[in-house]
Amino acid sequence: MKKFYLLLLPLFIWGMTAKAAPLEGYEAPTLPKEGNVGNIVSFTTSGALEDLQNINIPKTPTGKMAQELIVSPGTKIDFSIKINTFWGRFAVFSDANENKDMSRLILCGNPGQTTYEDATNGILVYTEDTETKVEDGTLPSITIPQTAEEGTTYLLRMMFFGTVNGTTEADWTYNGSYTEGTYYDLKITVKQEIKKYAINFSATNGQLSIKNGNTVITNGEEVSEGTLLSITATPNTGYELVSITNNDNIYASETFTVNSTANFVATFKELASDGDGLLMSAPGYGDEECQLRFSDTVLGEHNSTSDQVASDQRSRNYTFSAWISPMGYNGTFMGHVQNSITWAVEGSYGIGVKEGKITVWYRKWDGSSTACPGVNEAAISEATLYPGEFAFISLATSNDGKNFKVYKNGEEVLSQNVEDGGLALLYDECDFAIGDSKYNKMPSKVEEVQVWNKTLSAEEIKASMYGYTEIPEGLVAYYLPEAAETTTIENLAGDQDAYYRKNGTLSNNNFPIADAIAKTNGRTTVDVSYNTPEDGATYEIHRFGKIIGNSPAPVKTYSNLKVLNTNEDAYLISGITVNDRPIEGNTFKVDNSPIDLMVTFEKQTVYTINYSISGKGTIQAYKDNDVTITSGETVAENTPIVIAVTPEENYELSSVTINNNPIDMEDTDLVTNVDGIYKIKTTVTEDMDIIVTLTLHTDINNIRTESSYFSNNILHITNSATAIIYNMLGTEVGRTSETVTDLNSLPTGIYVAKITLDGNQSIIRFKKL
Repeated sequence: MKKFYLLLLPLFIWGMTAKAAPLEGYEAPTLPKEGNVGNIVSFTTSGALEDLQNINIPKTPTGKMAQELIVSPGTKIDFSIKINTFWGRFAVFSDANENKDMSRLILCGNPGQTTYEDATNGILVYTEDTETKVEDGTLPSITIPQTAEEGTTYLLRMMFFGTVNGTTEADWTYNGSYTEGTYYDLKITVKQEIKKYAINFSATNGQLSIKNGNTVITNGEEVSEGTLLSITATPNTGYELVSITNNDNIYASETFTVNSTANFVATFKELASDGDGLLMSAPGYGDEECQLRFSDTVLGEHNSTSDQVASDQRSRNYTFSAWISPMGYNGTFMGHVQNSITWAVEGSYGIGVKEGKITVWYRKWDGSSTACPGVNEAAISEATLYPGEFAFISLATSNDGKNFKVYKNGEEVLSQNVEDGGLALLYDECDFAIGDSKYNKMPSKVEEVQVWNKTLSAEEIKASMYGYTEIPEGLVAYYLPEAAETTTIENLAGDQDAYYRKNGTLSNNNFPIADAIAKTNGRTTVDVSYNTPEDGATYEIHRFGKIIGNSPAPVKTYSNLKVLNTNEDAYLISGITVNDRPIEGNTFKVDNSPIDLMVTFEKQTVYTINYSISGKGTIQAYKDNDVTITSGETVAENTPIVIAVTPEENYELSSVTINNNPIDMEDTDLVTNVDGIYKIKTTVTEDMDIIVTLTLHTDINNIRTESSYFSNNILHITNSATAIIYNMLGTEVGRTSETVTDLNSLPTGIYVAKITLDGNQSIIRFKKL
């Protein structure tokens, strides 16, 4: 299966269009909205030096057409125009005459009637048409003045419109005011002859097809000046687009208007089938055609069926970021849309590229109801994002929601004020989405996705590029596709997981989920070189809790790394330098340049800890609260340690000596007894020989011996007795008053049961296997 990169991208995305710009030198009509007044099904000219044949003019964008009509002086040009309209009127205007006076060539249409409605074939219109359609008539035409000089330009404007109440035909001018509508300006240029230019093209690991309308041209073919060509780049199976160039310069435009010799080259490379990136595929890339989706309730709950506005708890101040790499020059790669699985619906907004420039198509909220009308003009930046480039793209709404900014790698590239209630969040059940849409079908790659319930500053966005091992306040959705193994991607910052979903529609209220994730390459890496210390000091470097590879290790750009001392008992880190610059702490950032890391150590003074016990019981030494020390182990100087002693039944702590020096047993700062477990505290200042002595309890007659015992992981106690069970650290792990208790659920280890009966206590020490 192959993917077609059709550069002739329709600009109709979620009901939003590019700016309607008239032909230079002419006024635009006043059209508050596009509405639903009609469209041109086909457009053909006759009599020009190079005629336009069956041109399909999309409803949007309106304004100046990409095509240009080249004519010679004194020629008559006929226009065959097939329209489709139910609600609107249609008019054609031109100033192609001696005085360049604007004249109306045709006015027709019968609003609310089917007279001019045919969406499939269109209705051919004549100059005699009015509200009534004639069977046959005269095609609208112009005659170029014989005296027209080389380079003179004229206008042909075709316009659908809705009229204002109380106006008449006299008011329906080429630049009048209307309730709604669309218009299309064709530039007509006078030339004595048409030049032709060679169109050369080639491709590696794929094909490059160039068409004039529906006609495929051949490599090297000469094409008339002014001809509009469309370009389709098709990778071979298993390859992806690297670039399209013309005369060695990146060519990201949707079309090419012939005005010089062209040398197009399409380059493709093998598409990685594994790696840290997740493939957001369009048709032609795998069988799944998937997107990454997660519910917008990460921003707060909202009711999508009733009382929508009042129940909406979603934050209007938020930041949506992702590490993204587009695989084409035109299309969307992230946005907010209804959660019907494809983007075959009109979403709140989409972030993508138009001719390689970062662009946002969006709706605004009216501020009070569920209405979210589309904004005619897309917000287009000057910042580029080409195939193969990974970038951290962020959309951040302002505190009042009436402005949004877009950042690339933490640098602001776009700021857009939004009228009324600000950037829309549709009131349907909606998702944040990563991947292609119905209109573009542009594949992309994603590595990391974040949603914050607040507006981040540029500095905060730059910091967020590096990722997190601990979730900061305000981060409500955090997904790492690089760690994903299934089609469910865990939300590391909340409950709403993301899903790798197939394109498709709901079936029994369920979305089609992909059979497996499709991995591909992630963002670029840089080498991190690091030293190997001498004399037994060791350390590790971690990214997201995982050890990086051997030096020099490839590490992703814009990563946080942490240095961990793995022999801290014997060595202390005395200094860390990154590219010869000392840092504080043990973390540092990797940007987009190689890193030379140097970690130096200071050898610690260590002492040997030996301990033993006399009498019946157990002994264990600890440091750092719960790190065990085995007898004979070395410990760093000035390390606090604890000796835990658990006597067997009827035994008690009699004495403790350290290097033959007795410990004051009455000093509660040094010796404590909690539920029969003694803890002796000290600090390591020398080699230590610790001897603990246990003896029979001096008040043994007060201890009542009952038939309580432990056997085969079963604790047996006397009827009416209670037992509290502790681990070796003195932490209670259970209690019972049953005569027979199954302790198989306890982890393997040494335990103590304190048994109480009629106010008397006894101790059972046992080993759970």
